[in-house]
Amino acid sequence: MKSGVTRNITRTPGANERGADWSPDGRYIAYISDRTGETEIFLQPAAGGDPVQLTTGNDTYIRSLAWSPDSKTLLYTDRKNRVVAVDVAKRAKTILLQNPEQEFRDVQFSPDSRWITYTKPAANNFSVVYVYDLLSKKEYPVTEKWYNSSSPAFSTDGRYLVFESDRDFNPVYGRLEWNHVYTRLGGIYLALLAGGTPSPFLPEDEAVAEAQAEEAAPGPKDGKKKDGKKADSPAVAIDPEGIAGRIVKLPLPAGDYWNLYSDGQTVWYYGNGGTHAFDLREQKDELVAEGALMAPVSGSRKALFMKGRTPYVGELSAHRVSLDTPVDLGDMVAPVDYGQEWAQIFDEAWRAYRDGFYVESMHGVDWQAVKEKYAVLLPYVKTRLDLNYLIGEMIAELACGHAYVNPGEYPRPKRVPMGLLGAELSRDEQTGFFRIDRILPGAPYSEKLRSPLAEPGMGIKEGDYITSIDGVSTASVKNVYQLLVGKAGVLTELGVNTRPSADGAKKVVVEPTDDEYPLYHYNWVQKNLRRVEEATGGRVGYIYIPDMGPEGLNEFARYFYPQLDKEALIIDDRANGGGNVSPMIIERLLRQPYRLTMSRVSTKTGTIPDATQVGPKVLLVNKYSASDGDLFPWSFKANKLGTVVGTRTWGGIVGISGSLPYMDGTDIRVPFFTNYDARTGQWIVENHGVDPDILIDNDPIQEQAGVDQQLEKAIEVALQQLKDRKPLPGVPAPRMMKDLGVE
Repeated sequence: MKSGVTRNITRTPGANERGADWSPDGRYIAYISDRTGETEIFLQPAAGGDPVQLTTGNDTYIRSLAWSPDSKTLLYTDRKNRVVAVDVAKRAKTILLQNPEQEFRDVQFSPDSRWITYTKPAANNFSVVYVYDLLSKKEYPVTEKWYNSSSPAFSTDGRYLVFESDRDFNPVYGRLEWNHVYTRLGGIYLALLAGGTPSPFLPEDEAVAEAQAEEAAPGPKDGKKKDGKKADSPAVAIDPEGIAGRIVKLPLPAGDYWNLYSDGQTVWYYGNGGTHAFDLREQKDELVAEGALMAPVSGSRKALFMKGRTPYVGELSAHRVSLDTPVDLGDMVAPVDYGQEWAQIFDEAWRAYRDGFYVESMHGVDWQAVKEKYAVLLPYVKTRLDLNYLIGEMIAELACGHAYVNPGEYPRPKRVPMGLLGAELSRDEQTGFFRIDRILPGAPYSEKLRSPLAEPGMGIKEGDYITSIDGVSTASVKNVYQLLVGKAGVLTELGVNTRPSADGAKKVVVEPTDDEYPLYHYNWVQKNLRRVEEATGGRVGYIYIPDMGPEGLNEFARYFYPQLDKEALIIDDRANGGGNVSPMIIERLLRQPYRLTMSRVSTKTGTIPDATQVGPKVLLVNKYSASDGDLFPWSFKANKLGTVVGTRTWGGIVGISGSLPYMDGTDIRVPFFTNYDARTGQWIVENHGVDPDILIDNDPIQEQAGVDQQLEKAIEVALQQLKDRKPLPGVPAPRMMKDLGVE
């Protein structure tokens, strides 16, 4: 596809229109639009003309749509967990399915337009693949509840249902504790739809196979009849009885596979960093497009490939496709009317909360009245940040944490990265040169903790002077950072001397960083570790958890396992930014040994379960312990793990996930799920936080002076509780024959 006309077929700056999809017969383009104030399905004639509104009276967000191969029906899914069929000719819609447990995923038609396939969860929360007969209105499970299965797709010849399923169990054992995790379970499977369909992987004799292939040849492979007309879609025969026993696996290694498509001879999939094609007859796998997703174009041998955000058009091929020239989007220009666009974004934000907030009651707030209250201010919105403020005030009426709005496109200056040296400097008033008062130590295991002046062999020490930067005297500037503008990550020459003079200064090349916070944070943690070590004679360990994401999990692992020899632990949850890994940390802190191990060749004993710390535990919290950083102290207290010290936590645990797509890239997060107490059945934490067992705040003056009163109290509590700690029993006396029942 080298060139062509670019047309804006809707020209609606006040509507969010998405999900456009050509009908298989090429006559129409269906899309989702909220031009009516709700999301509805519209139909645009491909030849031109006015759009047709197919649906009316919708009451929630339409998630996605799909055409039937005969171009007579559209399916859509929505946020009320429904699958809805729309008769294109009659403009009538029918609710086919509704699932109270969650939205339907991966809904697709069979090639004869009679069946649909989708996934939904079983009672055990494992995802099951189903097929649904549109004539009989009956659904049938294809997979069983024993394995998560997803991404079903009918082969275009109607013989197979291709899907991904997690059935390859290969445990990965941990190196820090005797435990395991399953990370790569996925494989690609074919369900043989008709009872008489043979597996494509049956062993065969070459001569017999050729004769059978000639006899079974279906006709021209270009999808046309002998008279040149397009062949009819094959009738799909499904024998539900015993279908779970007619599932075969493609001989591929375990991995993550999705975006499946098959014509019955080849299976295309995305995995291992690109789109691949697996030839069912030859049982060979080939990379088709590295780093690109593929979407076949209905009724042709072409496919759209997306590499990042760049589209390409190529052949639907089982072999390597050349993606040299992207589709030219240079002529894609749309009119922008900020007044209409911002009103639409405001309205869609309001609907997003109406449809997605975790309780339909909206905390008892009259949500329609709230909309009207703030909508009157829309005429006074003059910048994108004004709109952000207005939406923020509206969603704040729900008094719920995690109600976030981040602006889309708006003019902003380009940020110039400042070079930072990982050091504290002061200006010598007599000479104007800058003294290095403190060099922040770094850590070799992390690039983020690289301290530019502390690299081994650099020979720079505290008390030295920086006399020049890239040949410019530092005495010529009032602020040394004037000479470090734009120097982050750039090799920079420093003149360094032991005295405030340019004479005799040595030249040193450094690479400034753009962020010193990780260094300051690391040194704060190290200071706390040393303080706890010194104050307790090495008996108590200290762990700081910055968040409940990967970094927090890493920091917990980095400091928990090396301190299993400690008699007590202080866990610091202050300023924890949240995430979702707190249950993993709580599980490790809950461990109690029920067996001990010994060996003749060692005086050490071990615990079962492994990696168990036995002794008092004290948790530090403050008002910045947030989200999963709230749930962590709540769970700590609920499981009676120890004493909580500090101040009440942030108090926001109604969770979020990604944003819906907004016209200008606005990011709005809707709190849509939360936790409650398994013992009492009552709500927890939200808008209050978790109260400490011992209330103590840090005095800012003492904190500035280096005294952490909360940490000192935690040390005091840990030492007090150590008085009652009972050590684990030692190895019993050696057994004799009589102890074994042998006289």
